[in-house]
Amino acid sequence: MGFGCNLSRRTLLQAWLASLGRFWASGGKLSATLDPVSVALQGFAPAVTFQRRYRMDATILLLGATIFTRKAAGGAYASVEISRDTMAVALQFAAGSSPARAHGLNRFGILREAIVRRETSGDASEISFAGLMTRAREESFEQGRKALASPPGGSECVVARGRTSASGVQTWIDTADIGPESNWTNLNETLGEALRHEPRTTPRETSAGSASTFLHAMHDAALCPDARVQRLFLHGGKLYWLETRRQPQRTAEGGVELAGTIHNLNGARCAEFRTAYLAGDESGIPVRIEYRPRSFLRLSFEAEPEATQPAIHSLFPEALLQEAVAHKEVGEKTPKPLPYGHGSNEPSLIRKSLDEPRVSSGA
Repeated sequence: MGFGCNLSRRTLLQAWLASLGRFWASGGKLSATLDPVSVALQGFAPAVTFQRRYRMDATILLLGATIFTRKAAGGAYASVEISRDTMAVALQFAAGSSPARAHGLNRFGILREAIVRRETSGDASEISFAGLMTRAREESFEQGRKALASPPGGSECVVARGRTSASGVQTWIDTADIGPESNWTNLNETLGEALRHEPRTTPRETSAGSASTFLHAMHDAALCPDARVQRLFLHGGKLYWLETRRQPQRTAEGGVELAGTIHNLNGARCAEFRTAYLAGDESGIPVRIEYRPRSFLRLSFEAEPEATQPAIHSLFPEALLQEAVAHKEVGEKTPKPLPYGHGSNEPSLIRKSLDEPRVSSGA
């Protein structure tokens, strides 16, 4: 499957409406061709939205020693949206390198999640997710060096989508060939286009029990005051344990830090990270993230508002429709990012950009 990402907001909305039409035509049965997150959030509207943008710095390591650090090698953004009655929560995180700042390396990933509780389901929650990530095969410093020397071109990506089923959670995982014009700044459009294609694989069935999704588990751990938190989460059709340890942040701003590890069910350590949160920040979105995806690479994300970064779109279909209507007469192929703290036309919506003084639109 090959595709580009030259999609406007209007084109993306039209594709979503066409998919929703197929959903209604099927009598309400969820089709794998749909974005499961959009389907899960249908009928809900966000009451509060938190957003944060990041600068990504990359450090190359050899035997644990720093060899080279590239500031602003890429960027990232995160958002949390909560419905009025807290019955629906939507989370997303997107990040990637800037080829011009990373020796031509074009790596990126995006993850969207929705947790929905319905009155008819009691305490049970429905989980839905969708994501896309470039495939990285480098396992050593030498392989990483060769990747930097490779000529620029398209990328092979992994596309995952899933949702709660009667027997647990269904996950579809496919590969996709992405054109060289795709990068982390247009991931919203790239993922939207990928989800329009029928999965070529059969779904993985996972008995998840009380497990959540990764972003939701991280968000829950950030807001939990306990010194140690353990959460079971599902990712890529597999179950993992998230464990975090809370400690005071050693900065003038105060706040807290979480030192985290991820293990598989056999106890093998899969990843380590550190996150930092400001004192009194109820968003659950960190201001700093340190992550080591490979032994030779450390990625640092620092909260830093930047006007040239891409717009952060809502995951709620009703809010997305409002965004499209708001830009209907602008005539721009690629709409400019909304100003920080800008709210929608709905008076009850509060949108908070966490990198600027908090601004409310409405009550």
